[in-house]
Amino acid sequence: MKIVFKRAVAYMIDMLIVSAISTLIASNAYINKDYKNYINTYEEYDSFYEKYENSIEDLQESLEDEEITQDEYDTELEKINNSYNDKNIEYNYKLIKFSIVSTIISILVILIYFVVIQYYFNGKTLGKWIMKLRVVSNNDKKLNILNYLLRSLILNSVLINILTIIFVVTLSKNNYLIANEIIYVVNYVMEIAIVFMMFFDKNNRGLQDYVANTKVIYEGVE
Repeated sequence: MKIVFKRAVAYMIDMLIVSAISTLIASNAYINKDYKNYINTYEEYDSFYEKYENSIEDLQESLEDEEITQDEYDTELEKINNSYNDKNIEYNYKLIKFSIVSTIISILVILIYFVVIQYYFNGKTLGKWIMKLRVVSNNDKKLNILNYLLRSLILNSVLINILTIIFVVTLSKNNYLIANEIIYVVNYVMEIAIVFMMFFDKNNRGLQDYVANTKVIYEGVE
């Protein structure tokens, strides 16, 4: 089981690096024209959510002070929640639309880091180098760049992010929201499968390893 925890630490290190690089690039207004729109929309959403919480607190206080009845409280609470849910969906959809460029940048950085760099450094990233880990073939054959690509599509949610971009660009808002629910469930199932398989597989291989015909080995001294 020790290698599973070493892999988790290595992955966290790698994702911190990838996230920092992606954020740095995506926050450049010349590269990402939608960055300002995203920030403004997020600030609007943050203000809207704060007002929603204040409304709930005020309503709760009115009930506790017996200014309104329980029935009046339930009716007003339903109205507030319905209004919040409608606007929340709208804000989230706008944020996703304005984050398309950021998502594309993130995908490219992930592919360069986890596919190209890992391929040329013979199965190692900085995180794996620190934790003395290496990605190798499960059948002792030399890995090619396709193996690393398949791992990244699953492990780093590249496939999920690509589908999200395709759906948000091509589908209407209502159809996208339905597709997004399906994507969320699929991604959740994949994440559970990865963790479950890594813990209980005899060689600690996750779903991404089975898809790419790889495994991760520890090169340090036990």
